[in-house]
Amino acid sequence: MRNVSPPTRMLLCVLCMIALHLLLPLAVVSNWILFLFGIGLIAFGLVMAFGAEGQFRQRNTTVDHLGEASKLVTDGWFKYSRNPMYLSFLLTLLGSWLTPGSLSPLILIPIYVLFTEQWHILPEEKRLGRAFGKGYDSYRGRTRRWM
Repeated sequence: MRNVSPPTRMLLCVLCMIALHLLLPLAVVSNWILFLFGIGLIAFGLVMAFGAEGQFRQRNTTVDHLGEASKLVTDGWFKYSRNPMYLSFLLTLLGSWLTPGSLSPLILIPIYVLFTEQWHILPEEKRLGRAFGKGYDSYRGRTRRWM
């Protein structure tokens, strides 16, 4: 499962959330405000994801979660979060939970965060520390992991 790309894992999570909502809809609290807020989170998450990916592509560094970065990107979306792509996936999942309005899919969000940190973020931080040394340490000191 570690080799599954983060966007693919997020999409699988969304599908599982839909299944949980349909098969085990605990405490449905749906209303139009939650629906619109959920759609907004999904839209913002997608804008953030494509924006952060675009920053990597502009600087000719890898987007691959298993690849070696050739440049340290610290501006744009990365000025506010060291992991804006993972944050965008989290926002998309939160929106995917709010939109249908049942509580059962919520269980997948902390599981997603836990596995993302363990399988992707921590190994990436080690690779970036080795590759960029003090520059990355300085960046880590001034920018939060998630937000």
